[in-house]
Amino acid sequence: MSSKDREQHEQYAKAALNSPTPLIKKTYITIKRQIEQSLRSLDMTSQQSQALYEIATQPGITNHELEHQLLIEKSSVTSLVNGIEKRGWIVRRSHPNDARMKQIMLTPAGQQKHIQAQQAVNEVKSRSAHTFTDQELTQLKKLLQKLVDVYQ
Repeated sequence: MSSKDREQHEQYAKAALNSPTPLIKKTYITIKRQIEQSLRSLDMTSQQSQALYEIATQPGITNHELEHQLLIEKSSVTSLVNGIEKRGWIVRRSHPNDARMKQIMLTPAGQQKHIQAQQAVNEVKSRSAHTFTDQELTQLKKLLQKLVDVYQ
């Protein structure tokens, strides 16, 4: 390895050590695992829970809109929606402005499952409720949004 290559490698290694990315990833994975564990008793995945949340808060949402809200690929949304429809949690209806599109609505069983899932997820999220002061939480959100903005 040339001295120039070695120097460049050292710069990359130093940048990696100073990056918050590994800690952000570890935090995300840790919280996600806890949420998934709490949803197992409901026979539900975190992605199904997120989908039910989006459908509950935006009745009539389309697959395309759900794709953007969940940050997943079109084929994944199709599979997800088909799965929760088979469970009886949603129904699809023709869109009033475009017959090719379907609007997604919760069924009463889906609404009940959504409420149960939100309670389970909120219980996990509440564990960190007293970790930060309001000021620290505001600062953390601003810093994380700043990182998101860099990569979008």
